[in-house]
Amino acid sequence: MVLGRVHCAFCVILVFQTLLYCDGQFAQKNYETRGKRANESPDGKRSAPPMDTRNIRRGDTVSPLPFPTCRADNVDCLRRSLRTFFFLMDAGHFGMQPVDPVIVNSVTVSLPEEQTTFSLRRVNVTGARWTKLVERRFGLENGKAGVVFLTDLHLTGQLSMEVAGRPEPHNAFLTMDIQGAESNITYLGNIQRGRDNEDYIVIGPERIAIRNRRIPSYFLQPNSEDAYTIDEALQKKPSILDHISNEITAAIMHSVVDNFRLFSMNVPIRYYYKYYNEK
Repeated sequence: MVLGRVHCAFCVILVFQTLLYCDGQFAQKNYETRGKRANESPDGKRSAPPMDTRNIRRGDTVSPLPFPTCRADNVDCLRRSLRTFFFLMDAGHFGMQPVDPVIVNSVTVSLPEEQTTFSLRRVNVTGARWTKLVERRFGLENGKAGVVFLTDLHLTGQLSMEVAGRPEPHNAFLTMDIQGAESNITYLGNIQRGRDNEDYIVIGPERIAIRNRRIPSYFLQPNSEDAYTIDEALQKKPSILDHISNEITAAIMHSVVDNFRLFSMNVPIRYYYKYYNEK
């Protein structure tokens, strides 16, 4: 069998009728399948079983999406599509969950040496929809792909500081700005043919690493003794703010990946990615 184009000898993944190249591009091939099982490739080898898309409304899978299809390595095009994708999330399309605004139940940071625990509860987070795409990565270890996002977030919540030996915690209301949080997301994606004869991307478990480009800025309310005590502790240990920022950002990015996982299982590839052999 002769493939249309091969970038690297060991970097071509064949899944039924679709090829995924090392640079993340998809190439669609038409094979003769008469006399073969529905989930059997032309060379007689079994491929992944087709996805069951019978419960998906036809209008959800064939209606054009409100952004152009992009090559998987065209970052400028993907940036425009990402903006629309976040608005689709917030509108609940395809059952996706809104991420802006979003409530994070709690984040806890413990300092064993100081015998102190910080807890931030009922965190209201905004700004996720303006997340920027920095980079798309392909051909990573174990065949994984990756994406790098840059996010600015604004959050508010109830901050408590518990100190060993003190019966009551210190309490204050925290307002914090996270600027330049970099999310490095890696995942394993596979292509499967659905029962509607369309190609879908199935996203496996993701790994998310967060790096803050700067320590978040904050202020505490009201002007009380508790707020002063908490502020003094945060000034001595700015890593507490860094940890809170990482946990909040990671929680939102996991939600974003979950939404794209749902999106990619409901929307055929051809509605948001261009095939390699497509002009």
